Amino acid sequence: MALNIQAAMDLRGVTLSKLAKRMGIAVSTCHAIVHGNPVLSSLEAVAKALHCDVAELFDRPRAWQQRK
Repeated sequence: MALNIQAAMDLRGVTLSKLAKRMGIAVSTCHAIVHGNPVLSSLEAVAKALHCDVAELFDRPRAWQQRK
């Protein structure tokens, strides 16, 4: 999952600290979400901050490359 969230961030030019700020959480907490095993509510918050659907965070990394 972390690769998919990171790919969504990269596609949008969003850094970890910028994502954390958008979500209103600490960078360390954001890091744990992006690189851990997030619960659905965390994925919803990430998707909202990245202006995408939660389903996009489940796409394979290759799908992100095709969207560029």
